[in-house]
Amino acid sequence: MEAFTLPIRVKNHLEELPVLCRAIDTLDSEINLSRKKRCEIQLVLEEIFTNIVNHGFTDKREHDIEIILTFQKDLLTIRFEDDGKAFDPTGVPCPDTGCALEQRLVGGLGVHFVKHFIDTCSYRREKDKNIMILKKRLTDPAGIEPKRQKH
Repeated sequence: MEAFTLPIRVKNHLEELPVLCRAIDTLDSEINLSRKKRCEIQLVLEEIFTNIVNHGFTDKREHDIEIILTFQKDLLTIRFEDDGKAFDPTGVPCPDTGCALEQRLVGGLGVHFVKHFIDTCSYRREKDKNIMILKKRLTDPAGIEPKRQKH
């Protein structure tokens, strides 16, 4: 398959989540994701988007969040860009999941899940914008993951 690129532009409102679900449907129709990979990608997109919306802006203005999904060979690249306050998720320490629930600090678990489901994550601040690039291979070490049957 040739490279496939899907640009998505949403506003900083949680009501935009259905736009991400439709984008995943489009991606799936183009590359026929396995059920597991589809769920992982959906979790990653929703988690990063909700973090940007809930924590990225200190004003009440409307802001654009740009997301670009690019698939080439077996690699999915997800690029987020927003003009919210600087936040580098690569520096977030892993939460202590071994301690009792009531002793855990609030936050960080979503970023932990994202890091678990992707292969690489990079971040940079450029021209007052956060740019996060996530990469996820869609094959397992033994080869191509079985595809879900389309009906």
